[in-house]
Amino acid sequence: MPQPLFDVFFRGALLPDADADQVRERLAALFDLGPAELGRLFGGDPVCVKRAVDVDTASHLRGRFRDAGALVDIRPAEATPKPSPPAAPEPDAPAPTFAIDTSHLSVAPPNTGSLEDCHREKPARPIGDISHLSLSDD
Repeated sequence: MPQPLFDVFFRGALLPDADADQVRERLAALFDLGPAELGRLFGGDPVCVKRAVDVDTASHLRGRFRDAGALVDIRPAEATPKPSPPAAPEPDAPAPTFAIDTSHLSVAPPNTGSLEDCHREKPARPIGDISHLSLSDD
């Protein structure tokens, strides 16, 4: 049976009492991150730090982040949606056009018209016994 794999995500969560600036400095030193990588890491969206790793590697990463004052999420790799690559537009393909004859259409003045033609008749349904209900304040 193959060993389960995990994805490690950082979403910006810090340990209680952790100073955000110190955590940023520790993570930058620990993983040799520049300002752009740190900005992405603390950008507010979950960032996949490591994808498809074994349980030992995921636990090791969790410990390193915890030592720096940060928390990570570890999720089973197969439960994590993989982003699909964006579809490349076809070069020199003209944009699709649709020919719709609008000559017979007109716009009604504001606050006119009726929704009567949209009304559907609903069959009456019997009301259950409500004789035990009262409207008095007692």
